[in-house]
Amino acid sequence: MQNQNPTLDEITTFYRDIFFKAQMEADCIIMSLIYVERLIKKTIGLLRPKASNWRSLLFSCMILSSKVWDDLSMWNADFSQSCPPGGVNFSLQRINQLELAILNTLKFNVKVPASEYAKYYFLLRSMLIKSGLG
Repeated sequence: MQNQNPTLDEITTFYRDIFFKAQMEADCIIMSLIYVERLIKKTIGLLRPKASNWRSLLFSCMILSSKVWDDLSMWNADFSQSCPPGGVNFSLQRINQLELAILNTLKFNVKVPASEYAKYYFLLRSMLIKSGLG
């Protein structure tokens, strides 16, 4: 299964599990997607979600978004305990490595202007409504 691209259900379940276990604010989901796109752009597409890395990429972007957005974000040691059951587990060392790699790639530019957040929010909302999920 590791060699196949994830289904929408797998991605949604992964996000939901981490979101609830880590008690994140809803805005963290949008922020994490912004970081994923920034990483793709910064690396000119070399780093993008694929079968081998999508969990690491999404998980680390969710952690970063929580630290930037949430008033009371967890520590990395706590995040290592919030991995979804039956999924991939991330050790504290691995989480630290992922976080540092993302911060360095983004050149520590983690601020998300309100205009950029609103663009993603309304785009996602529109996609949900069109798909019948909203």
